[in-house]
Amino acid sequence: MKSPASHVNRGFALATGTAVALLALTVAPGAEERHNTLASLTVQNECDRLAGSPNDNQRNATYGAVDTAQIDAAAVDACRLAFEATGNPRFAYQLGRALNKAEDADRAMAAYDAAVQADYPAAKVNFGMLLGRLGDQEAEFKMYTEAANSGNALGSYNLGVAYRDGLGTQPDVNKALHWFQTAASAGDDTAAFNIAVIYDEGQMVTEDDQTAIAWYDLAVARGNVDAMVNLGIMLETGEGIQADPQQAAELYALAAQKGDEFAANKLLELHDSGAVAPPAMTQLEDGMMNTLVLKEGDMETPATLAKDI
Repeated sequence: MKSPASHVNRGFALATGTAVALLALTVAPGAEERHNTLASLTVQNECDRLAGSPNDNQRNATYGAVDTAQIDAAAVDACRLAFEATGNPRFAYQLGRALNKAEDADRAMAAYDAAVQADYPAAKVNFGMLLGRLGDQEAEFKMYTEAANSGNALGSYNLGVAYRDGLGTQPDVNKALHWFQTAASAGDDTAAFNIAVIYDEGQMVTEDDQTAIAWYDLAVARGNVDAMVNLGIMLETGEGIQADPQQAAELYALAAQKGDEFAANKLLELHDSGAVAPPAMTQLEDGMMNTLVLKEGDMETPATLAKDI
């Protein structure tokens, strides 16, 4: 069994609980003046440093992106003060991320809403995720559409999922592929993986192993574990490509190094069957394979990504 396609809400931790009230987060008249002494440039920089999102192409690039799980509790106060002082929607968005990490769903919703009202694309993605969890898939779809049309890569990815799965809209594989390709062109590994799955499974389009392999290969190059597993299976079984148990084992080994139990079991099966001799470990450079399955000239690069490779 191959790994399933990845779904919406990737990389987003949602606080559990009952229905979330949509609170209005606004700055009272004169608030900027009253808080100028508190929300200094230092506080604004702290908010950017502690809560800048890897999915926000408008974040302060002076600081590295921070995954949700790594957001420090101090980000709540820093981002609140920064937003109160400046009204900058980036700080409202980052406040929402910090509140979400603190499992304060009500105030996270309000913070995202404030950023959405200021037309901040990254906030629309997170706000859409929350709206979808509350059951409003049409609003969720609207948020992803606006974010994707503004050039946000995660918005493009989630819009692809929405068109694939019919979230708030009618399923449309062509539109799903378009938005997955847009996200993949921006560097998203999971979007490349999902395109491969669509062609691999052959349920929404005619099955095309060659195209699936090309997209899996790209996703592997970007470190996608599920793509390593699926491409390993194709190499092991000779599906759409000449069977190569040794290369399959190398992909399983790489996925196993990243914590995938299924891949570790597949690697043991190959060793136990005698198909490969242990240890079957790929040569790594910075955690990636030195050489991909596909070599130059083996297969035409997908047209939509020709400039990306």
